[in-house]
Amino acid sequence: MDTGTLADRVYRALRERILQGDYLPGQKLNLAQLARDLEVSNTPIREAMARLERVGLVEIVPYCGPKVKRLTAAQLRDIYDVRIALEELAVRLVAQSQDPDVLQGMARALEMQERACSGDDPRAVVDADRAFHDALVEASGNSILLEMLPNLSDRTRLLLELDRPPSEGMDREAALRALHDHRLVYAALQEGDQETAVKELHHQLIRGRELLVEQMSKNDE
Repeated sequence: MDTGTLADRVYRALRERILQGDYLPGQKLNLAQLARDLEVSNTPIREAMARLERVGLVEIVPYCGPKVKRLTAAQLRDIYDVRIALEELAVRLVAQSQDPDVLQGMARALEMQERACSGDDPRAVVDADRAFHDALVEASGNSILLEMLPNLSDRTRLLLELDRPPSEGMDREAALRALHDHRLVYAALQEGDQETAVKELHHQLIRGRELLVEQMSKNDE
């Protein structure tokens, strides 16, 4: 296995552990322990930490080492402001597409979300919600959006996992509301109604942002 492939594997493993909430926000990450856990040397661990810092999941503190990033409410709002602008652009690009199959990925994501809502797995609901937004961006066909939005989505998922942990159970009402909102966006795009699709997406993201800010405030009490 070459170094690049090994580094990628370690990065993906650590990224997923962080996003699943295996490490708490602010928790220091012991490089030697991680190397033992993943059965690798310290070098790919350090490379992975540098990448995780660049995408905003880890912060490397001088004389202390890497920690899982703890986001503030202000940073959360900043993330959502950018997400809203970029995803609204994605909606407009999808609406303008001449490809008759452009919505297929979003349709599959909706089916995934329906299955998740019928179950009792909070993480499956988070993953399904992410899948819809990923499918929207992929349908836009814009390579820069495809580069930029996954990192923002990772940070949002980190907040969802850590501020509404699976141990609290699934919020079925919120899951069904998100599914309903996604269906409205999808239906508007099917009808070629660009402005309604943008409005519905904007409304959903704003509400999601405010719910997370509220939850963060409660957790800080």
